[in-house]
Amino acid sequence: MNIWVEYWKSKDHRSHIEGSHAQMKENAEWIEPDPDDIFKRFCQNMEDAVRFARSMEKSGHLTRIKQDGSY
Repeated sequence: MNIWVEYWKSKDHRSHIEGSHAQMKENAEWIEPDPDDIFKRFCQNMEDAVRFARSMEKSGHLTRIKQDGSY
């Protein structure tokens, strides 16, 4: 079984509303990233994958953990 983390740089596609800081932005809508922008990192186990994904999220990336096969 392989475990890997896919990560890509977060982009905010919402239009920004000018004016008061109290105004809300429009709700974010999920846009699937371009496959050319996705990086992969293979991990030995799920704990390593979670640790790596959290570190990438702290640096401004979006992540998802994937695995093939089954237990």
